Amino acid sequence: MSARRPSIVLIALAVLLVAAAAVVRLVVAPNATKLPGDTDQTVHYAGKATLLDGKALLSGDTAHALRSGIPVTADRRVRVTSTHGDTAVIEDSLTVHAGERSLPSSKTYAVDRTSRKGASPPASTSAEPSRGALSSAFPPDAEQDDSHTYYDATTRSIVPVHYTGTARREGRAVNVYEIKVSAPVKDPAVLKPLPTTLPKNLVAGLVHTLDPGSQARLTPKALAALPDPVPLTYLGQSTLLAYIDQQTGIALDQTLSRTTVAATSVAGAPTPLMPVSALTLKVTPDSAHDLGDKAASAGRILTLLNLAPLALLVTAALLLLTAFLLTRRRRQHTPDGPVTDGARSPSHRDR
Repeated sequence: MSARRPSIVLIALAVLLVAAAAVVRLVVAPNATKLPGDTDQTVHYAGKATLLDGKALLSGDTAHALRSGIPVTADRRVRVTSTHGDTAVIEDSLTVHAGERSLPSSKTYAVDRTSRKGASPPASTSAEPSRGALSSAFPPDAEQDDSHTYYDATTRSIVPVHYTGTARREGRAVNVYEIKVSAPVKDPAVLKPLPTTLPKNLVAGLVHTLDPGSQARLTPKALAALPDPVPLTYLGQSTLLAYIDQQTGIALDQTLSRTTVAATSVAGAPTPLMPVSALTLKVTPDSAHDLGDKAASAGRILTLLNLAPLALLVTAALLLLTAFLLTRRRRQHTPDGPVTDGARSPSHRDR
């Protein structure tokens, strides 16, 4: 075997390791942070609700029109139904269970698989108009600032995401984000079961239960000027507090408060009348634990992928150093210079 051959082999291996490091850093690692095409996650919540009793309201029993403090549970399933290059189509379903009643809702989003922001949906796919905003998930390594926006499906509005600091959940570092929404309800599925009008006498019976601002607007003269029945609009108000794993973007904990308020226009000014539903939900301890395990597992993979290129480059450097030392040692032991393949040095031919 040629004396030079071991050095050539080491150099070749080093080149391959450098190429592998580049592939891991530029291809494998970025793909690992993309939203997987087989994503299918269910999170469980528990809390309380206030629900409108339509029969009591229409009968004039305003004192019992709202049933409050109802224990509820909820199941939220987020799954990718299809992928189209860097765009994923997501089905985000929430089913609230209140006693024997189940209140299901489902939304479809098209999102960028890297940034998790809303994207243009593929042809023939109907999706919520969430372009440029987050909806169902945060990205890994999300910015610790107020640069994100959020799409609220109930009001079909895009609102700022406020970064409030860091915390710990399930033994992991999380970013805490607060999202507040207050806008007219535009979701047809929410509006469909709600009354579009109320008899004027029922509105008059509600006045004493209203906040001071609404009471001040609904004077006897203002009430007399209202049409009968009184047309209603609805205001959606919600606050979402999300604890997002800093490394993976997984929401390890969430608290959601959502209220729908009936309102009418008095002298051109929107005037709240009464809440028709209120919901407060929090991720259950079991779900939070499962999400923590998932984040820890995904985090180990991401850490490995981040360290792998450095390890490969260090190994390549050691191989190159070894090749250099072998070459140098061979030259030191060959007085007339390195031996070439197929021929000996002149000093050997003269002997």
